[in-house]
Amino acid sequence: MGCAPSAVNVSRKPASKVVAPEEPQTKGEGDQSEGGREPSDLQLISKEADYSMFYGKMKFRSNSMTILLVFGKEDAQCEAFRKAADKGNYQTTLTKTPESAIESFAENQQDLVIIDCRHSKHFDAVKLCKTLKERHPRGHSRFLALTNKCDKDEPSVLPLLNAGFSRRLVENTNITSCYNELLSIDHSELEYRSHQQVQTSAAMYHALNHVSESIEITDSKFRTEFVNRLWEKQTGYSSKEAIGTEFQDKLQVDNCNEEQTLVYHAKKNQIWEGQQSIRRKNGDIIRCKCRIIPMMSNSNTASRYILVRQTVDGYSQWDRLKDIDSKTHDKIVRSQIRRDSYFSLTSSEASLQSLQKYGMMYQRRKDSITRFHTMTIETPLSRVINMLYEAQTSSGTGNIVHSALEKVLDILQSTELFSPHIHQVKEEDPLTSDYVDGLCDRTAINSQTNRQIYGQKNSISSSSSKLQVGVASKQSLSMYKPSAEVQSLLQGNATWSFDIIQLESLTNKNVLVPLGIKIFERFGAMELLGIDEHVMASWLKLISDNYHSGNPYHNATHAADVLQATAYFLDKMRPKKLLDAQEEIAALIAAVIHDVDHPARSSSFLVNTKNDLAILYNDIAVLENHHAAKGFQLTHKSDNSNILKNLDREVYESLRHNVIDMVLATEMAKHFEHLQKFIHLCAANIKPVSEDDLEKKSGGSSSAMESGLDSPENRRQILRMVIKCADVSNPARDTHLADRWARRIAEEYFQQTEDEHRKNLPVMMPHFDRNTCSIPHSQYKFMEVFLLSMFEHWDGFLDIPEVYEQLQKNYKYWKDVEIQEKQEKQSAVATETSPATPAVLS
Repeated sequence: MGCAPSAVNVSRKPASKVVAPEEPQTKGEGDQSEGGREPSDLQLISKEADYSMFYGKMKFRSNSMTILLVFGKEDAQCEAFRKAADKGNYQTTLTKTPESAIESFAENQQDLVIIDCRHSKHFDAVKLCKTLKERHPRGHSRFLALTNKCDKDEPSVLPLLNAGFSRRLVENTNITSCYNELLSIDHSELEYRSHQQVQTSAAMYHALNHVSESIEITDSKFRTEFVNRLWEKQTGYSSKEAIGTEFQDKLQVDNCNEEQTLVYHAKKNQIWEGQQSIRRKNGDIIRCKCRIIPMMSNSNTASRYILVRQTVDGYSQWDRLKDIDSKTHDKIVRSQIRRDSYFSLTSSEASLQSLQKYGMMYQRRKDSITRFHTMTIETPLSRVINMLYEAQTSSGTGNIVHSALEKVLDILQSTELFSPHIHQVKEEDPLTSDYVDGLCDRTAINSQTNRQIYGQKNSISSSSSKLQVGVASKQSLSMYKPSAEVQSLLQGNATWSFDIIQLESLTNKNVLVPLGIKIFERFGAMELLGIDEHVMASWLKLISDNYHSGNPYHNATHAADVLQATAYFLDKMRPKKLLDAQEEIAALIAAVIHDVDHPARSSSFLVNTKNDLAILYNDIAVLENHHAAKGFQLTHKSDNSNILKNLDREVYESLRHNVIDMVLATEMAKHFEHLQKFIHLCAANIKPVSEDDLEKKSGGSSSAMESGLDSPENRRQILRMVIKCADVSNPARDTHLADRWARRIAEEYFQQTEDEHRKNLPVMMPHFDRNTCSIPHSQYKFMEVFLLSMFEHWDGFLDIPEVYEQLQKNYKYWKDVEIQEKQEKQSAVATETSPATPAVLS
């Protein structure tokens, strides 16, 4: 005999059909069709438990109330509520345990939750109510406590109210009484109605922010209450500057007659249309077509004014710049910015100094955008921008412009618009050339025609020739329970100074399980994924076992280091505001698996050896594709370690897409593309900060962001940058940690170079020869090429000066070490070549 399920849907009758009555035409209503009278409060048209709602003149259909019954056992009272709900056409779910109640509420967010408080032996009703309220503190649901009848004094309801219950119901098995209670609750204008109104208001504001005209709403005294985004771009002022102030005077042109002002026309309480000149924040005068719509109250006086403006020139300078911007996909203006640039429309100053404040809170930072465009490494897209600028500002003949545009066309015919081009470094600094060619996997493809084609199938060196099979260790997970010393060290896992090398030593290289449990627990991952700690620990152990412990650098310790850096970045203010819990968990999972089964050789090496993985992935992002695929393959190998087994299909697909996208973003061949796109994203969506804001808020990040950052594509780009920066963040760690990581990655490169020589393969980074390579020089060159600019922008976005400043300190450290090494070598050479001192005979 099968057991009854703990959660059962007991009522699914279709809602009664409601036909809204026609609105009567009142006298003079036609005259008010544009301005209209102020809408009355919420109107309700109901039939049993179904209704339509009017919010102003917006009508929307509300679903029938949903009910969650939490009863430890099915008795007469439970049956009475079920039948009453069935009579009222309410959809009802019955649960018998706190666990099933939490699961059902998390999935369905029922409007009414009735919890049986009569029998404490089944579950703690007060604790359950608190738990449900804490999970969804902003929800609209109402919680009702069902209590016993009292023969003596009536007990206080205060404990129930403090727990989160909105009212108490005394047990009554009469079906009609229960039905009347449900009807009273359903028709009462409490949180549920307010919730519907808030949702409707949000929809209207969203619509206003996407119209093609600027909108301003003021009160009867012309104090601004709302402006849309286009108003901000049209005037140059932010909504914070406008809301709550009488703003019309600031927009008014000097020497303007009273009859030319909007206030003069608005006071007539009639709809008015005409043209008006307004002064933008930067002083420019623009001509607008204006419309004033008074919103009349019941006393025939205007309670609100709606001001609609549209630039007279249908294709204004702002529109042209916006179109050019969308066509070139570039919203970063090079350092020599001019007053007619895009930035002059969003800032009061169109100067080089204003770029410094564009999305940055600290004046101490240099203009990171200027720095990017003055690097020796440029992308074709940035070269095009520079050429167009030079052609635009040139005072020469038309031939100069024509020649520049020809070069632009040649560049745009390239397919790799973001691939780096190095100017005058191959001869002057071959190590930098090695980095770009080797890490970006360019030489492996571009030099194929100059290489010997090997007939035999080459393989990776014996130490890493066989990629590990996904089998979890048979050792008990209990033996990895952290010691007191490890637990003490893990307390600092949320700080940038966290010592992963010390943790590696204390755990005998089993760092991923204890640190992973701590971080995933901190982000509520087990709860979101619907798994227990044992499943998470089993998964972490399985992934850890499939990192090659013999790799000097790409091992489980590196994965744990990237996981800790990812969590550190996710904890910052902007990611917390922009990313949801699912995206955070996806980022943590991506960090764990991003290098799983890494063979300690580059993708170029696998391509040149015709490795099976290179054949499988068509020589494209070979390692990154393998890491993502291997991570999911291991995850699904066994239910005991499958952390994704309880996710709905849609949630799983979304999370999987994000994880794969982030792992693929760690490919260094796409480094400059991701960085360039991230800079564009910030410039287009982060508002500039005024001097006053910098003085008042010098200790924190600006929260003034355009909502464009919250788009799905922009959030994906931010997630890519999270894992990219975490993946290469060890040069920004404390100096003693950065030194250890530098020598580990150098050792891995040395081994690959030796392997390439043994197999007579093209040497991807020939300057990484252990007998001649300078590790300090390789480190600060890597920082120059890849890290300094990226972390400068990342600091500007996240406000992490401790990371960027440490990177700069380490940059200076490596340069000083190189100078010291050179001096020591020169001294040694001088000692060897100096003639021996003759012996003195006594």
